[in-house]
Amino acid sequence: MIGDLFVTGMVVPDIQQAIEDTQKSLDLEFTPVQQSPLRMRTPQGIEEFDLRFVYSLGTAPHLELIEGIPGGYYDARGGYIRHVGLWVDDLAAASEELTRRGMPLEAAGMDGDREPHAFVFHAHPWGLRVELVDRVQQDYFETWLGGGELQI
Repeated sequence: MIGDLFVTGMVVPDIQQAIEDTQKSLDLEFTPVQQSPLRMRTPQGIEEFDLRFVYSLGTAPHLELIEGIPGGYYDARGGYIRHVGLWVDDLAAASEELTRRGMPLEAAGMDGDREPHAFVFHAHPWGLRVELVDRVQQDYFETWLGGGELQI
């Protein structure tokens, strides 16, 4: 495997309802809802928006619920499993390796004009999508999932 599996992300139309339903049906607990400004390059161009999401608590792999954004990269379309996420030590190299393996780059996080930054998404046309996340963020996420503040 190119990295360590830590999350399955699901885009949902209503994050509060999804949290309540998932808590009830799967007995999972979640972090507080986070809202983070995001800038990323997608097939349609650069998108900038506030992403709202939660992670399940406990051991990995986690379930991430992402609030859909109509008309954008995170459009909910009724809710669906969106991606699996992997921690990687070298984001650019792992991204290049997935491209070589026939999984084209779909979107990349940006910091100003620098990309890729923090994460990338690769996808097959038939639906498998993989998010590679720079391992330098792993401590931040684990601190957050342990009850601390998310600082990314």
